[in-house]
Amino acid sequence: MKFKFILSAAVLAGTAVTGFADGYQDGVEYYQVGQGENAKIVLDQTINDPETNKAVAYYYLGNIALSEGNKTQASKYFDLGIQNDAQYAFNYIGKGAVALKENNANAAKDFFKQADKFGKKEAAKVKVEIARTYYNTDSIVYKKEYQTFLKDAKKKNKNEGNIYLFEGDMLANQKDYGNSAGYYEMAINFNPEDPIAYVKYANTYFHIAPAVAIEKLKTIADQKPNSLLSQRELAEKYYENNQWTKAVEQYKKVIENPNHFESDESRYAVLLYFAKDYTQSIEWAEKLLAKNFRPFLMKRMLFLNKAELGEMEDAAAAAQSFFTMPEDKTYTFTVNDYTTYADVLKKLGLDSLAVNAYEKAIKVNPKQYSLYQQLSLACIKAASAHNPEPFVKAAEAYQKFIDGQEYGKDYDLNNLLTLLSRYTNAAAFVKDPELKKAMFDRGMEVFKAIDEKADKTSNYAVVLQRKASLMNGYYGANVNEECAKTYQEALDAMAKDANMSEQLKNSIAYEANLYIATYAQVAENNMAKAKEHYEKAYTAKPNDQLRKFIDAQFK
Repeated sequence: MKFKFILSAAVLAGTAVTGFADGYQDGVEYYQVGQGENAKIVLDQTINDPETNKAVAYYYLGNIALSEGNKTQASKYFDLGIQNDAQYAFNYIGKGAVALKENNANAAKDFFKQADKFGKKEAAKVKVEIARTYYNTDSIVYKKEYQTFLKDAKKKNKNEGNIYLFEGDMLANQKDYGNSAGYYEMAINFNPEDPIAYVKYANTYFHIAPAVAIEKLKTIADQKPNSLLSQRELAEKYYENNQWTKAVEQYKKVIENPNHFESDESRYAVLLYFAKDYTQSIEWAEKLLAKNFRPFLMKRMLFLNKAELGEMEDAAAAAQSFFTMPEDKTYTFTVNDYTTYADVLKKLGLDSLAVNAYEKAIKVNPKQYSLYQQLSLACIKAASAHNPEPFVKAAEAYQKFIDGQEYGKDYDLNNLLTLLSRYTNAAAFVKDPELKKAMFDRGMEVFKAIDEKADKTSNYAVVLQRKASLMNGYYGANVNEECAKTYQEALDAMAKDANMSEQLKNSIAYEANLYIATYAQVAENNMAKAKEHYEKAYTAKPNDQLRKFIDAQFK
């Protein structure tokens, strides 16, 4: 489905909205699945809540600071954790991690010994965390150390789920996703209420079997309805699997959870658009715009939703506001932005502005050749006898469209006929003699390509009529012998074609006989021949104006 571009940055962290149902534990879960930004937001905003275990919270804040390269701040957090609970083992592991980053392996060992001392009740978990610390610091330099602690963890408790999470992570780092998923599943088996294992399993297995990954996430989301991580990840997987309705339903649960972020609200606004709930999408976009949250994305949503609702004047106004936004690394204007705007402008009768919109779309993706076809059609609608320049642009754009197709020079006949009509318009209305001749010559080249492909036994009269129309438009009032001959050839081909519809025959007969009659009257002074063909034109398409002309000319 189109429009996935809209959500290119919708999963980025944002400001938390309000209080947290699962409190600091959501921050812990975010960190454990690699979402450090979200983790920091939650932990910072819940650190002073009565239910927060500060020793745990400071441990993860310290790890986030360390991952950002801020060893001083990380050490401060770990010290605060120890001050709050000196017997919580993991902050000593954090201090050891800082020591390893400072190339002080001996000091790290001392900290890890303290962690072992205070972590006897969950020895396996402590030892696997120490193993992970060595591995994360330098998996080559400290290979022996992390392998030793991992082995010791298994000796302490081979049923500790974190062991298998760590082993799965190491395999994932080696891009061995199949086996890593197996270890994550083992972690689930040993700890069926831990969201981390489910999320890592789903992220690893999704591209292999999305339905299986989604079912795993649904299991933990149902078990832990207050876990924002579980709810968000399930919503994301529905989205990635193009299950738009379920994605919207699931994200509704996310934003109803007091843990959610403003980024979740912006995501929901976009997903509502995907689900064609345009009015609700507008409401959320306006709400976020009022807070100046992601104004680029929200202004885009207002514009696109208004367009879908058919509110074209409002859509045009919203688009104008949207296109004043500055682009950056995250947000840029897309082909869809410009083509949607072009559609709005066309419906408002502003075809010249639609041309400009298509040209901007082409600048974004010059190899999306269908855009040249759309540009060509917009140019035709914008052109007139008093404004012939778009006729030239229409021909040039359509030429690029067919040149860019997969068949290369083996052009499609219908496309060539359309291209010929584009050059015919340009040759007929352009004033500049050199450009006018250039359009005519290109049109004749296209005719040659058409003539090589055309079936001479079926509808060939149409091909000849198109050639004659090109010459007629180019020569204008100066009737041309070659043009008259070509129209006669079209009539001869039509007479041999038993399959041509009567409507098409009459159309060609009217145009061809009128020209032949005019040529006979003006250039040959052959009044009998002229009258004969005028009468044939009238038979093909009776009308009062022609009848009066014939009667007046040939009394």
